Amino acid sequence: MEGALNYKSILCTDIPELFLDKFVARTHFGRFGNLVNFVLRPSRMTCTVSYATEDEAELALHEGNVYNGHEFHMTYAENETAPAQKTEQWVDPEVQAELNALSGGWPNEYQPSKSNKLAAEHSGNRSQPSQSQAQAHSERRERPPLPPPAHSKAYAQELEAVMCRPAHTSEEKYRVLDARDKLLRLNQQLNRQLDLQWSGSTQGYCPDMCPEKERLLREFQRQVSVFEMQPDSLSRQPGGLICHELALKQYSRSSADQETPLPHELRGESALHMTMSYLMHEIMDINREPLGDWFHFVWDRTRSIRKEITQQELCSLGAVKLVEQCARFHIHCAGRLVAEDPSVFDSKINADNLTKCLQTLKYMYHDLRLKGVQCPREAEFRGYIVLLNLADANFLWDVGQLPAELQTCPEIRQAIQFYLSLQDTNFVRFFQLLKHPETSYLSACILVRYFTRLRVLALHRLIQGYRAPRKNEVSSLPLAYVTQMLACESQQEAAHFVQHYGLEINQDSRVVLTRMDNPEVEYKLERQLELVESKRYQSVGECICGEPLPPKSLYRSHRPHDSFNAHQMLKRSAWSAKDQMPNQEPEEESLPPQRDSNLFKVPMQPAAASAGGFSFSLPKSRAQEMQEMQEAAAVAQAEQQRQQHAQRAQEEARMMALQQAIAAAKQREAELMALQAAKAAEAERVRQQREQEQEAELLRRRHEQEAEQQRRQQQAQQMQETLYQQDRQRREQQHLELQQRKSRLEIQSHRLYEQLFEETLHSVCAGQLMLEQRAHRYFDQTVDSITGALVERELQKSIYEMSLMRIYWRRWRDFRRVQQQKDTLFNQLPLSFGAENPERLVNERCVEDSLRLMRRYRQGEACNYNQLLTGMGDRGGSLKLDLWKVLGQYLPQELPDARRYYKLLLSLPEGEDGLKFEYNLDRGLLQRQPLQLTADEPNAGPESGGYIRGVGHGVALSVLKTRAGQDPSSWAQADGIVCFASFSNLQEIPPRLRSLIQESRCALAALVLQYPKHATAPIEEELAQWLQLDQLGLQSWRIFCLRAESASQRTQLMSVLQSALKFLAQQPQRTRDGLLRQAEMRGFLVNNLGPELFRRLRHAAFADQTIRCKSRESPQFCVELYNEAVRRLQVVAGEDLQHCIQFPQDLRPFVERLSDLELLPTSRLEYFEPGWEQPEQRCRIVQLLELAKLPPMQSMPAVPSRIDQHEDYCQWLLEYVQLSQQEDLVESICLHAIGCLEREPDFLGLTQLLAMERLQFVLRREPQLPKAIVIRDHTMKHCFQSSWYYDFQQPEPGSPEPPVAAPEPAPPKEVLDFDEIVSNAERVLSNCAKRTEQRRRLRELNAARSLETCSSSRSHSLEACSSSSRSRSHSSDTSYTSESSEHPQQKYNDAENCPKRQRRQLDLI
Repeated sequence: MEGALNYKSILCTDIPELFLDKFVARTHFGRFGNLVNFVLRPSRMTCTVSYATEDEAELALHEGNVYNGHEFHMTYAENETAPAQKTEQWVDPEVQAELNALSGGWPNEYQPSKSNKLAAEHSGNRSQPSQSQAQAHSERRERPPLPPPAHSKAYAQELEAVMCRPAHTSEEKYRVLDARDKLLRLNQQLNRQLDLQWSGSTQGYCPDMCPEKERLLREFQRQVSVFEMQPDSLSRQPGGLICHELALKQYSRSSADQETPLPHELRGESALHMTMSYLMHEIMDINREPLGDWFHFVWDRTRSIRKEITQQELCSLGAVKLVEQCARFHIHCAGRLVAEDPSVFDSKINADNLTKCLQTLKYMYHDLRLKGVQCPREAEFRGYIVLLNLADANFLWDVGQLPAELQTCPEIRQAIQFYLSLQDTNFVRFFQLLKHPETSYLSACILVRYFTRLRVLALHRLIQGYRAPRKNEVSSLPLAYVTQMLACESQQEAAHFVQHYGLEINQDSRVVLTRMDNPEVEYKLERQLELVESKRYQSVGECICGEPLPPKSLYRSHRPHDSFNAHQMLKRSAWSAKDQMPNQEPEEESLPPQRDSNLFKVPMQPAAASAGGFSFSLPKSRAQEMQEMQEAAAVAQAEQQRQQHAQRAQEEARMMALQQAIAAAKQREAELMALQAAKAAEAERVRQQREQEQEAELLRRRHEQEAEQQRRQQQAQQMQETLYQQDRQRREQQHLELQQRKSRLEIQSHRLYEQLFEETLHSVCAGQLMLEQRAHRYFDQTVDSITGALVERELQKSIYEMSLMRIYWRRWRDFRRVQQQKDTLFNQLPLSFGAENPERLVNERCVEDSLRLMRRYRQGEACNYNQLLTGMGDRGGSLKLDLWKVLGQYLPQELPDARRYYKLLLSLPEGEDGLKFEYNLDRGLLQRQPLQLTADEPNAGPESGGYIRGVGHGVALSVLKTRAGQDPSSWAQADGIVCFASFSNLQEIPPRLRSLIQESRCALAALVLQYPKHATAPIEEELAQWLQLDQLGLQSWRIFCLRAESASQRTQLMSVLQSALKFLAQQPQRTRDGLLRQAEMRGFLVNNLGPELFRRLRHAAFADQTIRCKSRESPQFCVELYNEAVRRLQVVAGEDLQHCIQFPQDLRPFVERLSDLELLPTSRLEYFEPGWEQPEQRCRIVQLLELAKLPPMQSMPAVPSRIDQHEDYCQWLLEYVQLSQQEDLVESICLHAIGCLEREPDFLGLTQLLAMERLQFVLRREPQLPKAIVIRDHTMKHCFQSSWYYDFQQPEPGSPEPPVAAPEPAPPKEVLDFDEIVSNAERVLSNCAKRTEQRRRLRELNAARSLETCSSSRSHSLEACSSSSRSRSHSSDTSYTSESSEHPQQKYNDAENCPKRQRRQLDLI
């Protein structure tokens, strides 16, 4: 009946076996609409699907009856008006007993337990009356349970039959494991029904990162992620093969009809840690595109970990660590994927997951605190919770509930500072806190969510603060200032931000402060590389782990569990899944022992319990007892006979029941076979009928298509003729219009060209006039400024000299006045000692001065003015040591009028002696010059480093005062060392000198040794031997002695220091010139790899017959010769020069600045480019030279003898030019190359052309080249400028390049006197004269011989190849022709038969 049908529910019969898995069935039917209910009946192979609407049910009815090629029946289900009648029948107890006796050998693992005896009761209990269920629950300990229905037993039999099948594919293995799990759930449900007090969560013990059943299901359903596939598995099977070692458990949503997971389907805590360790080691740091696949994979697997922690109700420090790592992953994604598309990364969903993780952590922290366990990372995540809720002030109440130590932790305090800055809209303070080093990377990732809101508020504040006071005026701010205030990554990001909110940017890069818009689309934030991602100094895995990563052996040594044996049968120990439990020993593979099975057992009715009681009676006599025993024996014998009869009757009944059951089973099987055969026949008939209909339909359609095709061909022919006529007319008309338009365009172009020429000429003239005027104006300003600076400098110098003269004149007057007073006192001195203390008269020292004055006064003794002037320096401080004057007098002058540079170290001892030396030096003992700095560093001064710095007498001086414990980094590149020491502490001198020599790289030292006042001066040789100065690596040294505590100590110290400085200045200094040479980069490359190199190669070709023959016969030889030259230049450019002497950085401000017209000095170390010794810069030059090499050349075709072979020869040349040169210049280079081959007898000209063009191309591609290069002269001469091409051997194809021997370090410079230099020069001149005479004799001997010329066949072939292009290449070949045609052939005709050593001598001459 139509009214009895439910049009929202569909009944499906004869469903596929795959639909026994509810997930597969729900996925299939869910494609047609929203499922309201799904009921599966495995025993009947039917299911009922309920949809939300009738349209969805109708769509599923028409399109959902086929799954993977299996077609099943679908109809509307009937409305349920009454409960279904139970049709299951109970089995007689005697029949059940007989079946149990026959089925004892069934391989079942679930027999012994009490719960397994009720394995099929979950569906049969519904047919029992409610009263029977109550009795079964209340009397489960007094009597056996009620028997199960027959169809549940059949269902269990089907499951166990599936488990006994061999499984060879993933799908078959999954079916076996699914049957095992269904049987386990059946027994688990019965156990819970028997024990109503059972409660608690399921504790998993799955040892793998993904359960075995899920791995098999996902493999045959092709649901394998790219991170879990086997290598190259996509080529073997569509969808890929799963790698069981890399598979991770997938997250599945919880639903009402989802079954409770079994223990072996849940991973234990150790397996969860192994899974997270694998993710952090192998997956987290994968940086592949697109990032969406990576994010969704890791998010899905971490959600699965969190779900299993919740299902098992884990609450331990290990579980807390796992949830913390999941939270860190979502925090990292909030900062890293902020710029991704919403389809890839949704920040709101990520924030919800992060909130759930943090909420779970709050509960775990609370529960563990109640147990007395303190989590080590609780403070960190409490801070994250606060940062996540800065917009909600309710978090302050939560913070107040925390313990005191958590409330005062740095993480909470820092989060509160961010909250205060956000509430006050103090965006400057907010971004300053964000940039602070104490703000961690993860905290910065959380704070990214507030960037847009805070920058909008900041932009409002800027508009309100800088807006124009009047309505008709508009103010603006520089874009750079707005970028700084908004803390944007770049000005481009700031421009996009302000333009998104309606503000404009004018041509001057200023933001016009107008009214802001309120866009509907939220601004998409870009990646915050400097603010956020620059704070991450670890890998992503280490950042998410929060501690050092666990060892990789945690998951690499693990092997996934396999429940099948070598015969692909389910293992005996895997029937109950107990083989996956930890510490479970593997069992032998054998059939289980024969036990009583519960598959067909029907519970028997329990015997009535006998009434129990007790009573008091008198003791019986012996006769009574014997009589009772006889009666009891008779009763027992009768009872035994009765039981035997009953047992025989019971056995007969069992046999009859068994025969009936077997007959019924055979009849049911025959009916099923007949029904199956009928269905198969009907299906075959329907299939044949459908095929016949399809063939007839295809034949009919084929005839119709042929007729339609013929008709269309006729129409197409007619249409084609018509279109051809129309097209011909249209082309003629277009051609006429095109000619007219072309004439008009020519007239208009001439007119526009004349106008443009006049305007351009006028603008160029005006621009040139403006440039001339500006140049004159700049010249006048420069002259005025220079003149003013010179006048000011001279004026300051004059004022300084006048002030010095006034000071010294005043000192002289004061001294003269004091001297006159002394003379007056001496003249008026009485010859008595009445005013003196009587005790001092007996002291010879006290009266020595008075006696001396009396002798001078009375006897006319000469006055000792040196003694009279003793102490004047101490009182007045007028005597000072001019270090610049001493150095300017004794330092050697290498170049005339060149400034000399000197760096001096003053080393002071420790203790009181060092303080005394430092006091004397700081009191003005050394004269200080005014600083004369260059314009590059105008702010440099003494406070920027050093003790004394300045320029005077043509010397730039830097003096460093050093003591023990100071940073030795500034001591490097010193020129002299003055070491102050005391005689009382000699043992500390050697280690101090050794440290100074190592750090400063200076081997010149002067030792100023202070000895006691009353001691004799030490002998220098003995003291040097005791101090072992020869073993310290000093090149030159000297000891200067200074008496301690003398009246003229300051004068003596000045004299000793002057002598020490004079000694150091007179020693041969380490030269900063000559060893290295600087050259301009482009000129260096072009000069060494350009015409000069090929001039040397041509000279070698004319001097050596082998090179000449190879260069004429093989172009590959010329290319390899050029590449060898490039490789040798790479050795020169890539040499490590870090150990070479460098210019001191503290003398850099005093380097004289070169004018724009002066050339860059080649050997002055102070003018070398900064960073010339860095390996990175030199490695970049080597890489550039590698690009300048020519690629290997293919074998040249034979010289063409016929016209048809010229094309092969030209094709060979064209292919090589395309391989080695720039694409847009191939044609012109080919033309030049053909001209070179026509003019020259060898291939050196062709190689020069290709090499120069490639070098220019490489230089154009590298605009950011270093300005200059520094090389060692010795290496350049040894590797590149020598005659290496005489010994060059062409390498075999595919062989590696031979290494070039590194040059030996240049020997130290020897100081030669004039006579030795003159004698060497004369010897060289005489040798040169001898070689000239030898060359003259060789020329006379070989004058008759001439060099070989090129064969006429080559010129003929090249002439035929280039005949079409000679006219175009004539003008462009001029530069190469003039250069390559100048060969000194006649000059070296006599050198062909000369030995190789003599040829090298001639080459050097």
